[in-house]
Amino acid sequence: MSDETGAIQLCSCEEQSSESVHESLSLLETTLESMADGLLVVDGYGRIKKYNQQFQTLWRLPDDVLATCDDDKALAFARTQVRDPEAFVASVRDLYRHREMEGHGLIEFRDGRIVEYDSKPHRMGDRIVGRVWNFRDVTVKHTAERKQAELLRRVAEINEELTHFAYIVSHDLKAPLRGIKLIAEWLCTDYGDKLGDEGKEQLNLLQNRVARMHNLIDGILQYSRIGRIKEEIVPVDLNELISGIVDGIAPPAHVRVVVQPDLPVIEAERTRITQVFQNLLSNAIKYMDKPVGQVRVGCVQDGDFWRFSVSDNGPGIEAKHFDRIFRLFQTLASRDEFESTGVGLAIVKKIVEMYGGRIWVESEVGQGATFFFTVPQRRLLQKSEVGSASSHRDDASGEEGSCRE
Repeated sequence: MSDETGAIQLCSCEEQSSESVHESLSLLETTLESMADGLLVVDGYGRIKKYNQQFQTLWRLPDDVLATCDDDKALAFARTQVRDPEAFVASVRDLYRHREMEGHGLIEFRDGRIVEYDSKPHRMGDRIVGRVWNFRDVTVKHTAERKQAELLRRVAEINEELTHFAYIVSHDLKAPLRGIKLIAEWLCTDYGDKLGDEGKEQLNLLQNRVARMHNLIDGILQYSRIGRIKEEIVPVDLNELISGIVDGIAPPAHVRVVVQPDLPVIEAERTRITQVFQNLLSNAIKYMDKPVGQVRVGCVQDGDFWRFSVSDNGPGIEAKHFDRIFRLFQTLASRDEFESTGVGLAIVKKIVEMYGGRIWVESEVGQGATFFFTVPQRRLLQKSEVGSASSHRDDASGEEGSCRE
């Protein structure tokens, strides 16, 4: 009785094992057929052992060719579809000759499709028993990459043309401006005593217009160079840089500039970061309308960024102009009241965004304005990390800010 029971249990186990194998094979079959890639398995004798429907669809192989299970016949049919059959067959044969080699590449079809393939040896333990091929249609991706490369090439050409154009325009426009300036100066020198007040005023107006046009041309050239003409990335001590900028601007006696001590040392193009602070500080000082003006420069950590601020207690800006002021040639005040090209803030915005940051303004009319901009900290160094900057001014330590008047 016990022998019969044991036989029944053994039979039951064999049936369960058989069902488990059948289930695993069914799952494998379903997985292969659901793949978006074409799969081909060839044994060591050149016989097709396995393929999925996507492989047949991709290569458009007839059923009678695949029914032979002959890889050579499948290869002979496939070569009629590719753009360079000799190179294609040579690469396949080379992989079959060198059994341990892995292969990867692109196949261009006559109908314009582009297929990426991967080929690896099929191993069972230490033995190589065949080869596995994987084919993927990358036509859409490859076409997009080609279009992108062509677009980038065209953009580079256009930028080069614009650079050349900008220099030509600069030269052609500046030459007559210099002539007009010299004539105006000559008239003032030789005929100044013969001109009435109105004549002198008109000559002064002419000279101012020439200077404005000259500054506008320089501004356009500066704007066009950002991001195209690269400078060396160097550590820039911002306290030292801003001190020099303020000295160069020479604010009037009623305007006080306060700079937060121990600003970070940043790694940047010195000319570009100078342009950012130069424009923001110049604007804050130029448009100051209070009898006692104050401009502050500060910096705080903001996640992975440094957030800088340049604030003033000047006239302020209406909210409706917050976006407009960062566009080229936009200025809020009359150009006869304040000399402005409308290029400065556009330059600042372009530089900040080039470094991966952003810029914005917060303001209330009559209460002043604060311009904020961010720079990723990965481009920055702390002062203690830069030997040349470690001996930075000690006179500002313990103070609320360093003051330039």
